[in-house]
Amino acid sequence: MTAKSHPAAIRFVPDQHPRECELDNDLSSDLPDREPSRCLILRGNGELSLLDLVDGRERELTDSVELFWVTCGQSEEKTNLVEEVSWLDYGHRGMQVWYPSLGEDPFMQEDFLQLDPELEFDREVYPLGLLPNVGVVVGVSQRMSFSASAEFPCFEPTPQAQTILHCLLRHLLQRDKNEEALLLAQLSAEKPHFSHCLEWLLFTVFDAEISRPNPNRNQISGPGHLKKLSLLRKACDLIKNFPEYYDVVVNVARKTDARHWADLFSAAGISTTLFEDCFQRRWYRTAACYILVIAKLEGVAVSQYCALRLLQATLDESLYDLAGELVRFLLRSGRDIEQAPTESDSLSPKLLGFLIFGSSHKKSSLDKSSSFKEQSPHVASVKSILESHASYLMSGKELSKLVAFVKGTQFDIVDFLQRERYGCAQLQNFAAGLELIGQKLQMSELQNRLDAEFLLAQMCSVKFKEWIVVLATLLQRSEVLYDIFRYDLRLWKAYSMTLQSHLGFAQYHDLLQILEDKLSATAREESNRGSIS
Repeated sequence: MTAKSHPAAIRFVPDQHPRECELDNDLSSDLPDREPSRCLILRGNGELSLLDLVDGRERELTDSVELFWVTCGQSEEKTNLVEEVSWLDYGHRGMQVWYPSLGEDPFMQEDFLQLDPELEFDREVYPLGLLPNVGVVVGVSQRMSFSASAEFPCFEPTPQAQTILHCLLRHLLQRDKNEEALLLAQLSAEKPHFSHCLEWLLFTVFDAEISRPNPNRNQISGPGHLKKLSLLRKACDLIKNFPEYYDVVVNVARKTDARHWADLFSAAGISTTLFEDCFQRRWYRTAACYILVIAKLEGVAVSQYCALRLLQATLDESLYDLAGELVRFLLRSGRDIEQAPTESDSLSPKLLGFLIFGSSHKKSSLDKSSSFKEQSPHVASVKSILESHASYLMSGKELSKLVAFVKGTQFDIVDFLQRERYGCAQLQNFAAGLELIGQKLQMSELQNRLDAEFLLAQMCSVKFKEWIVVLATLLQRSEVLYDIFRYDLRLWKAYSMTLQSHLGFAQYHDLLQILEDKLSATAREESNRGSIS
């Protein structure tokens, strides 16, 4: 008989279900006061065994174990997230989780040990401990660092953490403990990476679902010809209780093959309904992620309808980067529709946009141009919305928003300014315009100065003199103003009188003096050349 190796570590395992012989003696005592009847023994050769302290029997569980952590009954906190785990161990197989089984003896069933691939640690990380109240395993890795004072590189320890919440939730759902899974998720809702855990839960369940040969996606057969919900449907029903649901579903869709989206959304919900829920809640960035799903499942025409609505809403909220992504999608999908026309094209997106949005902003003069009518209806509907918004911003002199709008959507502002020179872009009065635009663009802020420089370059490209004078004055760009006034002294006199007659323009007197000196010097040079000739 071979002698067993010496114990390296011993941990008591509290009973989760008291034995019948102990019930009478323990009715008056609390669970934490009950003496444990089992203990875990890790021997020097890596063998992990369970010792029954009542009858002395020892059962070998596994081998090649380096570390183990007992979790059941170890925390008196109500927020303990790992009550459904007996213990975890780590060895050459990676991380193993030991769940209590549903039988009378929770440590004797075949499903007691589960090799959960989702608990596999990065090979560069060595686990050190478990935080039951957070539901994470903490480990350490090393990284190489270099120092100017050392000849050789150094190795620095770096802490790492890996959540096990999604594994616990999946385990509970597999055992039809839906209420317990919901309670566990609610306890974890404020924990770090909660949204990531929900996403990882749905992804792993969905990946397993589509990997099964010929699976029934929504229901599986049970005894007695009964039907019970699939694990995918149960996972979706669980996550629906949290506001992260919409982000989780669409993020999982983006990580999987589009061929399987129909299976996912048959359990998660209709894609247009999820989009509408996000739209009504003003979760526009999440709603935008559903556009591609809608295009795949419901058709390009439906996705165009949703994208047009979302484009107008994002413009109203000044979400110009997101609006730019929607513009690119609309133009790209519009070209696809033109190349493969369908019956749905009988309803023009231009008419669709008119029916949806009306005319809340000032109509652009583009509607009257012949080039607009020659464009495809898909391009025309997008340009109509963009130009209407540009007219709205220009009329209100919201210039910082206008710059962000142009940069975010790649809107052709040069063409717009050429057509709106005597429309919404017209400045009726120099003094009033300078005062209003100066209030809108506070030149003390760097970003506002950059916006003004951008607008000045656009105005110069279309030779919009009124705007050039105003913006160059705000930026105190004397060289730009000099190039204008040297050929138009009447304009210079009017400009000088206006700035001198308003008390609020005293800050520009130094600029006037610089211009006066330059223009006077130019006049003298021209006079001298004339007298010499």
